Amino acid sequence: MNKAFVLLNVKSGYEDSVKEELEKTKGVIESHAIYGKYDFMVSIESSSQDELKSDIFALRKMLSVTTYLSKKIIE
Repeated sequence: MNKAFVLLNVKSGYEDSVKEELEKTKGVIESHAIYGKYDFMVSIESSSQDELKSDIFALRKMLSVTTYLSKKIIE
C-alpha cells in the first residue's frame, strides 16, 4: 500500500463543505480539522504510486483548497 498525509488550507467559511467532500473522496482513509498553519490533516491510501499521485491531485483540485503540503509515508 502507498500512503501519504496531506495538509490542506481552505478558504474561510468552507470548512464544513470541504469535510463533506473529503468523506466522499477516493483514497481518503480519514481526515481531521486541525489548529495551526493548516486547516485539515488527511490520511490517504492507494494501491499504487500512480494512483496515490492521482488521488493527491484530486485533493489539490478541490475548489476551496488554497494551499497544501503532501508527505509520502516510507515503510
